[in-house]
Amino acid sequence: MVFFKCVMERRFTDAERALASIREKKFGNTDFKAGYLNALDGIVLSTRSGNPRDFINRAQFDAKSMEKYNREFVSYMRDGIHTPFDMGFFSAWSDFLHHQINSAKKI
Repeated sequence: MVFFKCVMERRFTDAERALASIREKKFGNTDFKAGYLNALDGIVLSTRSGNPRDFINRAQFDAKSMEKYNREFVSYMRDGIHTPFDMGFFSAWSDFLHHQINSAKKI
């Protein structure tokens, strides 16, 4: 996804454009969409700020760690007791990690 690539390359203007395009897309559930977009907004803001307390700035991005994080997000989503907003939020993070894992495999 272009959005994730732009964020990781710190091309924030391009990331914002990609995010605007994602906002225009149809999602099956408005609460899911809100959660997904909330996570994407947070990814941009945290990366831009560099705050060391934020997950994206303190997480290890080696393949093993990313797989572990992704398993945790997927496990959380499979619990079945979460709202559509939560599902969208963690789906965005899972998509982000999939992008990072796939990008690392290409190197």
